[in-house]
Order: sequence, then C-alpha cells, then structure tokens
Amino acid sequence: MDYQLITTKEELAAYCHRISDATYCAIDTEFVREKTYYSLLSLIQIATEKHMACIDPLAIGELSPLIALFQNPNLVKVFHSPSQDLEILYQQFGILPDPVFDTQLAAAVLGYTHQISYAELVSEITGVKLEKKHTRADWSRRPLSSSELDYAMDDVRYLLPVYRHLNQLLHDKRRYSWIEQDLANLSIESNYQIDTDNLWKRLKGVQKLKGVELQIAQDLCAWREKVAQHKNRPRRWITGDDSIIEIAKRKPADMAEFNTIRTIPDKALARYRQAWLDLVRRAVAKDASTWPTPHKPVKLDAHQQAIADCLMALCREIADKNDIALATLVTRKDIDSLILNRKSSRLAQGWHFEIAGQYLLEFIYGQTCIVAENGNIRVVPKLLHQKTAE
Repeated sequence: MDYQLITTKEELAAYCHRISDATYCAIDTEFVREKTYYSLLSLIQIATEKHMACIDPLAIGELSPLIALFQNPNLVKVFHSPSQDLEILYQQFGILPDPVFDTQLAAAVLGYTHQISYAELVSEITGVKLEKKHTRADWSRRPLSSSELDYAMDDVRYLLPVYRHLNQLLHDKRRYSWIEQDLANLSIESNYQIDTDNLWKRLKGVQKLKGVELQIAQDLCAWREKVAQHKNRPRRWITGDDSIIEIAKRKPADMAEFNTIRTIPDKALARYRQAWLDLVRRAVAKDASTWPTPHKPVKLDAHQQAIADCLMALCREIADKNDIALATLVTRKDIDSLILNRKSSRLAQGWHFEIAGQYLLEFIYGQTCIVAENGNIRVVPKLLHQKTAE
C-alpha cells in the first residue's frame, strides 16, 4: 500500500477525516532528543487498512486535527512498546491516545519472547525481514530520503497484520482480560508527568547520602529539572548527578568552597554557583522533620529466601504450562514482594493472581506443598501430601 506524505494542516485534517470511521490504526513516531530536554517530534506514521500517511510535524507545525483521532473511543490506536511514543505525544498535545493496544505486551502473554522487538515479532508473524539501515537516522533533518521514509512507514505497515494476529489469539485463548488493565494504564496521564519532588531517588550514588544531604539533593534535582525544561537542554548539560551528590555531601557554605568541588565544570560553576549556594543555605535551614527519608528495602531472611526459591521454581512450571516467558509472569522482585507484603504484590492482582499468585499464597499460608515428581514440580494439598508420605 502506498502512503501519503502530509506536510500541511489541510492535508492532515483531510486524512484524519478520511480514517475517522476505521476501527483500528497503527501509529509510530520518530523523534530526536540528544541535545534537548523535550523530544523533537519529527515524524508521525499512521496506517489503517485503506490509508497510510507519513505526517511531517516540522512542516505542519499545528497538529490539532490529530487530537480528535487520538481521543476517538471507537478507534483502537495500535503501537509496539509505546511508552516513549506516548510520552512524546502527551508532551506535544497535552492528551494521550485512548484506547491503546500494545503488541509487545500482547505478545508477552501469548508465548513470544519477553519484550520482543518489533522486527522480531514481524518476522515471526509475517515472515518479513525488516531492514535496519536507518536506525540511527537524524529524523529532524530535511529533506528525508525516500528510503528513510519507506523505512519509517514499515513501522506501521506491518503493525496492522501483527495486531490482527495477536488480537485474534488473545480472544481465542481468552487472555485479553490478562492485559486489559495494563493497556488502560498506558493512557493515564499521571504516568507521564514529572514528579520533581522524587527525582532525587534516581540519582546515582544517592544511597551514600543521609540527613540534610538528602534535602540538598532533592532541592538540587528539582532546581535542575526546572532549568533544563526552561532552557530545553538535557539534565546532564545543566549539571551531572556526580556534581549534585558532591554538593550535597560537602554542603558548601560560601563561594570559595564551591570552587574546590572538582566534579563541577568551570562554566557551570560560574553560571550557577550563586543559585546553588542559595539553595544549599535554604535546605540547611529547613526543619529536620521535613527532610526526605531514604527508602530502605527490606531484605528476605534465610528462611524467606528458601521459600522464594521454591516459589520461583513453581512459577517456572506455571510459565511453561501456560506457554509464556517466565519474565512475563514474574520476577524475583515480585516473589519477594509477595512474601513481604502480599497485598501490594503484582502476583496478588489480576491475571498474575489467577494463574500463579493464588497457588503461591496457598503455599505461603501452609495450605499446600510443592512436590517434585518425574522431573516436574506441582502443588498438592497438604493433607494429600501427608497421606502419600505415610
């Protein structure tokens, strides 16, 4: 199927109207973000069964005709691993496409490799081998070659048959309900909003800080985020994590002390040290009761670790039985969470509970035993196991 290259708002409005009665469409984006805080949306590719379009946001500028399409409740928007696409679209439009279908998520509960790539999934379902020659293209450059545009359009061209195949399998195997909530979560706006108060938790080396040092780190991270947004520059261009950690540790009381911190580049020091000094002084003056507290993960004791090993072995058996990757069903972190705080674990909710969690909890509560038999592991009621043993 040929595609239309759309470079004007009028063409975009006409295309959106043309596909408004479709029941599903494939969407992908191309962007660059190496030198900016905000991603530069450079292409939007859309395909339905009858119409394909490559939309040039840099030429059009004003993309409002897409909003109605994204919010059409009768049009399923199909992506593959869409977190970055959705983040960029939310940044661009202030809204999120809804409803959304993620082919990577669907594939995960249908026996395909965990977090399978688009190219691998297309190959397995359609037999088509996609080229990789433009993976590092600068999508903001103009003009783009016909080869680059064709490459970009392949990201939606084959997404349509992949969606049809996976959607049919989900219904045939009665597994659509397994991913329904996860799909709905993709369109929750708060998932794409920056919580500046908690950015400090992502700092490399933050576990070395304590007390007021954490307050300084929290305030520096929030300050850096605002400056990066205002200047539209990557966070690391404003100041690096290592510099924030060092400032928090040293708690400089004057300009001279700032000059002794070697991890801070001279240009950044000259530009921002007064702001940093003011920030450190305000942080130190805050009441200790308001300082952020580090999260200290609770570790399993030796007995609990043995239980976790048994549960993990059982999960391998359950994953094999249901033809899904173990990593799709459970991680060791999920097992630990179930043992430590059963209600909050992913295994206590939804389809994870249905096919695995309920059996794991029965074992934890002492209602069942895990038995090895003929090289396989299975769960049996405790009384039955006792009678067999006798």
